Amino acid sequence: MFPYLTVFGLDIPVYWLCGLAGGAVCAVLLFVRHRSFPGLKQVDITNAAALGAVGMILGARLLYLVTMLPVILANRDYLREHGNVLKDLLLNGMVFYGGLFGFLAAVQIYLKKYRLDTACFWDYAAPCLPLFHAFGRIGCFCSGCCYGFESERLGMVFSHSIGGPADRPFFPLQLVGSAGEFCLFAAVLLFERKHRGQGKAVPFYLAVYAVGRFIYEFFRGDEIRGIYAGLSLSQWISLALLVTLLVRYLTRRRKTVPAA
Repeated sequence: MFPYLTVFGLDIPVYWLCGLAGGAVCAVLLFVRHRSFPGLKQVDITNAAALGAVGMILGARLLYLVTMLPVILANRDYLREHGNVLKDLLLNGMVFYGGLFGFLAAVQIYLKKYRLDTACFWDYAAPCLPLFHAFGRIGCFCSGCCYGFESERLGMVFSHSIGGPADRPFFPLQLVGSAGEFCLFAAVLLFERKHRGQGKAVPFYLAVYAVGRFIYEFFRGDEIRGIYAGLSLSQWISLALLVTLLVRYLTRRRKTVPAA
């Protein structure tokens, strides 16, 4: 457990440092991959990335607040008397799906506004999505949030946790998630090279991630993330995403198949 790094008396959340490290690694990857996508201008890449970062933070925070709304309403009397707890609740926490959709939407708006080649850009950027998330999961491990099921045999005590219980052993599911994201990064990279120019890399990533996230959620131990009808919010989003991708695939296939 290593939730904070103290520098000159300032406590810097390691979660954010992992995010910065992920962003830096993605920047290097984009620099290297740009040689294979000479049609993309550097100014557009920079602008899209900056706008996407804003969309990611806003989306992640917004979905987190939506997830926490039942908790806030159920404890409104207590939170009214303890404003500091409400402040911490509102200012801390993010949900990945919100950040993902916020990033995709913000960048897509930029691409459409300036009439850029969306298929080319998303093929170029797709491997960065799981790569960045892999570092984010390491940050979750350091903070003690997004932990797995309670287990004496396979668990560990997150003694300095700022995102969960610090007195019981939980399976370090965050590290499994990070390893899975690195594997997904390699898969997206290989898939994109095989289907370059077709705009299939992001849908491929979304489909694989949605299936993996649906299964992954069964091993989570932090029910505060929102459980509805036996499934977590992220599982419901995964199902909706898979249905959307399937409809999109069938619609496009119907348009490309000539009538008999």
